[in-house]
Amino acid sequence: MDVRNDEHPSQVLRELNSQRERGELTDVVLEVGGRSFPCHRAVLASCSPYFHGMFTSGYAEAKQERISIKEMTEVAMATILDYAYTSRLQTDPDQVQDVMSAASLLQVDFVYRKAAEYMKDKLDMINCADVLMYADMLGARGLVKASKRYIASRFHQVALQPSFLQLPLPLLQSLLDRDDLLTYSEDDVVQAVLRWIDFEQEGRLQQIPKLCHSLRHFFVSSNRLVDLERKCSSTDLRRLVYSNSTTERLGRTQTEMQIFLRELFSDFDSPESPRSAPCYDPSTGGLYSINMPHSLDRFSVTVTPDDELYLAGGVATSRESGSTHGRTGQKAFYHYNHLFSIWEPRCEMIAQRVRCGLVYLKGYIYAIGGDNTKETAERYDPSCDEWTSIPPLPHPVSPELCTVTLNDSIYVISGKGCYCFSTTENTWRKIADMLEPPLRPQAVTHRGRIYCIDCDRGESTLTCLEMYNPANNKWTITGHGSLTFNVATLIKYRGDIYILTVVQKHRLNVLDAEETRVDAYQYQSKTGSWRHLKDSSRLVPPMVEWLCSGSVTYCLTARMVPQCLGDACDFQDELMSDFSFTDSESSGVSDDDDSEDDLSDQDDSDEDNNDDD
Repeated sequence: MDVRNDEHPSQVLRELNSQRERGELTDVVLEVGGRSFPCHRAVLASCSPYFHGMFTSGYAEAKQERISIKEMTEVAMATILDYAYTSRLQTDPDQVQDVMSAASLLQVDFVYRKAAEYMKDKLDMINCADVLMYADMLGARGLVKASKRYIASRFHQVALQPSFLQLPLPLLQSLLDRDDLLTYSEDDVVQAVLRWIDFEQEGRLQQIPKLCHSLRHFFVSSNRLVDLERKCSSTDLRRLVYSNSTTERLGRTQTEMQIFLRELFSDFDSPESPRSAPCYDPSTGGLYSINMPHSLDRFSVTVTPDDELYLAGGVATSRESGSTHGRTGQKAFYHYNHLFSIWEPRCEMIAQRVRCGLVYLKGYIYAIGGDNTKETAERYDPSCDEWTSIPPLPHPVSPELCTVTLNDSIYVISGKGCYCFSTTENTWRKIADMLEPPLRPQAVTHRGRIYCIDCDRGESTLTCLEMYNPANNKWTITGHGSLTFNVATLIKYRGDIYILTVVQKHRLNVLDAEETRVDAYQYQSKTGSWRHLKDSSRLVPPMVEWLCSGSVTYCLTARMVPQCLGDACDFQDELMSDFSFTDSESSGVSDDDDSEDDLSDQDDSDEDNNDDD
C-alpha cells in the first residue's frame, strides 16, 4: 500500500504551534527585549539557516536553554515565529521594516522577499528616499533598484521632500547620474543639489566638486551655475569639472499631448490585451498609446499642472464578456507613473463612484458625484495619500455631469442644474443653469470663463457653445452659430479651444468610418466665432475606427514621455486619409480666414478675467 495524507503536514504544524502556545515539549527559549519565546529547536532550524547553524555548531548557544537575541524587536521576532509555526506572514505596515531586518538576520528567505515586495509596492513620494536608505543599509539590491527607479520617476517632486535631504552622498550621486530622471530641466537637478547642500552646509559644501561630475553642464543655465559656484571656495572653484554628457534627462523629452478617453470600451477592444487610450502629439503627428486599467469602464481622469494623472472610480467589467456587472461604482483610485507607464493604486475613495467629476485644484484632487444619486463629494491629499469628505451637492444633478475649476472654485455642470463649490469657504452655491440643459456636457475654462457644449444628443443635431461668466452669473451663446454633429469632443490645447466633430454622411444606425466625416474647429476669442480647420490632420489623430465607435470621447492635455508610451498600432488600422475633410456646411461657422491653420502656442491662464466676447 502506498497512500499519502495531504493534510498531514498542516496537521503537524498546527500541533507544534499548539505545543508552543502551551509551552509543551519546547527545548529552547528566545529572549528578545523583555519577552520570552518558548520554541522547538527543530522548527527553528528547519526554516532558518541562522538557527540551524547555531544549534548544530560547537558554540555555547547550541546547548543553552535560553538564548538572547538583541538585533531585533519583540514584534519582529513574534512575526517570524508565527510564520515558522503557521506558514502565514502577517504584520502591521509600520512593522514591515523591522520584520524585514529580522528576516535578513535569521535568513528566513520567504519573509525577507515578501517584506521587500510589500515595501516596493508601497513606495510613494514621501517614503521612497527613506526606503532607499534602509534598503541600501540592508544590502537589499532589488529594493534599492526599485527605490531608485521610483525616485527617478517622480524626481521633481521627491526632491522637495524632507527625506531627500537626508540622502548620503553616494546615493545622491547614483541618482543624479541617471538618464531617466523625470524632471523638466537640468536646472531642477541643480536646485535639488543646492537644497541638499544648504540642509547641512558645514559638512556638504566640500562635496560640490563631486556632485558637479553628475550635473550636465550643456543643459544648465548660467544663472544656476552662478548659484552653485557661488557656494564654492576659491580652491574648489578651480577644480570644478561638470559632466560633458549631452544626453537629455528623460523628463526633458516630455511633450504636450492629447489623451483621448472613450466613455465605454467597444467590442473591437481586445479583451486579451491591456486596454489602452491614444495619446496624440499634434505638433509632430506622433500617435502613441497609454495603458488603462483593464477591469474598469466609465472611469474619470484628471491632470495636474505638473502633468500628474489621476484616475478614479468606474464600472467593473468582465474581460471574458466585456460586459459590466450592474452599475455599482468602484472606489478604485490610481496615480499614473510616467516612467513605468503603469497606474499605481492609491488610497481608495470613501464612496463608490462611476465617472464622477474629478478635478485638481491647488494641491488637492476632488471627486464629486457619480455615487448613485447620493451626490457626495470628497477630497484627496497626495501628500498623505488620504481622502476626506467635503459637503455634498445641495441638490441632485444628472448622472452625466462635468466639472471644471476656476480660481478657487469647482463648477459642476449638468442638465439638472449647475453649482459652484468654494474651496476657501467649503460651501456650495447654486449658479445659473445653462440656456439649453445639456444631456452630455463637456466644458473647459478659458480666460476667466467657462465654455460648455452638449457633446452627444443621440443623433445628428445642432448645438451651440455656451459661455458662463462668473462675474455676472450668466450663460450666453457664443461661437456665432450652431454646429452639426453626432458626437463631439471639446479640446483645450496650448491655450486655445477646439471642437472635434464626428458627422455621418448618411443617417446610419451605427457610425462607420467610411461613411463618417470628422471636422475640427478652432474658437476665435476676438470675434467669438469658430474657424473651420482645413488641415484638420494637424489636430485630429489618425484613429478612424476608434473615433467613429459611437462612444462619447473626452480629451485631456498633458505632457507625456514618448519613449515610455505604448505602440499606437491599436488605433492605426485605418489611416487619416480615410477621413473626409471638407469645408464646413451651412452651420453658421466662420471660415473666412484663408491663412494656414494655427495651433497657437499662446499660454492661457484661468486667472485672467479679460472679456473676450
